[in-house]
Parts: sequence; C-alpha cells; structure tokens
Amino acid sequence: MHIFAQKTAETCTNVQYYGFIVNLSKIGIEEIATRISGTCTVTRHDCLAVLSALQEQIIYALQEGKRVHLGDIGSFRTVANGLGSDTAEKYDPAYITKLRVCFTPNTKLKKAMSLDNKAFTLERVDFLPEEEDSEEEGDI
Repeated sequence: MHIFAQKTAETCTNVQYYGFIVNLSKIGIEEIATRISGTCTVTRHDCLAVLSALQEQIIYALQEGKRVHLGDIGSFRTVANGLGSDTAEKYDPAYITKLRVCFTPNTKLKKAMSLDNKAFTLERVDFLPEEEDSEEEGDI
C-alpha cells in the first residue's frame, strides 16, 4: 500500500492521507499455465492453449453483446458511455462515444479479497523520491 495526499473538498486547504494498492509485480498467462499444470495432470502447453482460447472466446462473446460468467471468479459485460437525446425517437446509436468492459467479482472472489480474510494482508510500502545528482557525491 502506498500513501498519497489529497485536499478535502470542503476547503481545498486541508490535506488527508489515503492508502492505495501498489501491485509490485504481475503474473501473465504463461505463469498461470505453469501453475495450473503443476496442480493437475494437464500439461503446461495444454493449459496455455485453453487459456488462450478462453481469452478469444471472452472477447467474441462481449462483441456479440453477451455477459460472460466465469464461475467463482465473476463476470464481464460491456457498457457504453455517450450523449443523451431529448426524446427516445431522436436517439441514435452514433451518440455512443465509448465502450468499456466492466468486471463484477463473484462472491467467492469478494470473500477471498476481503479484509476479513486472514490470508490477505496489507502492508505499508514507502517509496523514496529519486535522488538528485550532487557534486558532493563525486560528480564533476
């Protein structure tokens, strides 16, 4: 977790400090396939093939206007942002300016990421500002 300062809305002079999650690393489809193959009899290459196909099928389903449910993980759906119209008759799909994909976690994932879950921990990570070059350090 990293700490950042934000001015409060009332006066814009008071400062409050908040924490936010810093993802220090990431995991890709290759590593996920390796982990899955280590827990079952399916090979890493088979896992990778299935995960790659899953990615494609999620995209195709969303493009078809479907909501995609992935069991205990959650679901994906497409939502639109755009301009309004005075009447329903005047509305045109060209008024849509942006499409987004929204993810809604399922109950099992929500519980796994809950602060009540002892397996999930938060810790403070302080980032130091980058040091500036200095002549005192031997620079000429």
